[in-house]
Amino acid sequence: MDPEEYRKKLELEILEVMEEKLKKGQMNVDRAKSIARLVLDKLCPPLTIEQIHQIAPTLGDEFKELSKAILPVMLDHEEENKIVVKHAEELIKSGKIEAALALLKNKQLE
Repeated sequence: MDPEEYRKKLELEILEVMEEKLKKGQMNVDRAKSIARLVLDKLCPPLTIEQIHQIAPTLGDEFKELSKAILPVMLDHEEENKIVVKHAEELIKSGKIEAALALLKNKQLE
């Protein structure tokens, strides 16, 4: 997925959570404004997918109610890391240690 599409998808999911919480009276307008301000500040384009993966958890740190929107991003990142690690393991098994190191360094697993 294109990073801009991914960012917009995350923003939309956050908006849906905010809308749901506002309708149910589980969030007040001031809290929604604070969330919107933070999201606009932190998810300001252009961003890479990796940057979005790094930023998303910080949104949840400040606003726990966003976990429903942020969890899929974190799971995507975890799955991507697993794929990179598996590929690096295969490179190591085939004796391509330098290629594996380059892959892991390029990815900078967290």
